Amino acid sequence: MHFNLAHFPDFEEGFISGAVKHDTLEMLVGIRQQLNCRHITHVGHSDQPGPYRGPAPDISVLTTVPTEWVMRYAAKSYFAIDPIMHAVRASRQHGNAPGTIRNLSAEGGLSIEARHFLRDCELRGLGNLYLMVDVSNAHGFRGVTLFSFDIEPAHEVVFVDGMRKRLATVSTRLHNVLHGNRNPGLAAVVAKQLTKREMDCLYWAANGKTDGEIGEILNIARWTVVTYLQNAKNKLGCSNRTSTVATALALGVIEMPAIASRF
Repeated sequence: MHFNLAHFPDFEEGFISGAVKHDTLEMLVGIRQQLNCRHITHVGHSDQPGPYRGPAPDISVLTTVPTEWVMRYAAKSYFAIDPIMHAVRASRQHGNAPGTIRNLSAEGGLSIEARHFLRDCELRGLGNLYLMVDVSNAHGFRGVTLFSFDIEPAHEVVFVDGMRKRLATVSTRLHNVLHGNRNPGLAAVVAKQLTKREMDCLYWAANGKTDGEIGEILNIARWTVVTYLQNAKNKLGCSNRTSTVATALALGVIEMPAIASRF
């Protein structure tokens, strides 16, 4: 599984650049203050096999965990046992209804490996209570948010019951800000109109590459890149390159620009 990772370590400026970074960071800090949580991780994913025929990642991950934990997570291949990743895979068959909240810290069905993973999270200072919320936008594009807290075990049950409504509301807001326009069904229909090379060129254009750079990446001539982007522009009914890339991103035909390494 590949991650398209947006990272704000400990709610500080992370890998994203530009205005999007500041808006997203401000939102995360506001959520933290509202909930008094330790960390936030949000995963956006589709129940359907994506239409992506270019170099698109499988899922989009936004997290505030420390850089040291991201490196440890990758080195230990924790994505194979992380409950949030299991929730993404399970959603493609029979996912929970949006608004479902799971207390991973008290869940009996977790594997021994998953429990060791959560224990490692706690030992590394990520919190001792992990609440996961399933969400979906108006077009059925799904997501899951993990909130971690530091709570005395004796107060856990009362705390979770009191937080359910707030967590569901905040998670839905976060998902809609990040993925509100994602429409997997429409993206699949639109993607059928585009060739693989047209989608490849759109993807790299969204990542800020010039026509010449895209040509080098795809091993094709610069003017061939221009032709592919022109064809995509006509098929999507756009007036220029910028609006073509923006439309492809908004529809979910291509993924958001890669903003960190994939593991």
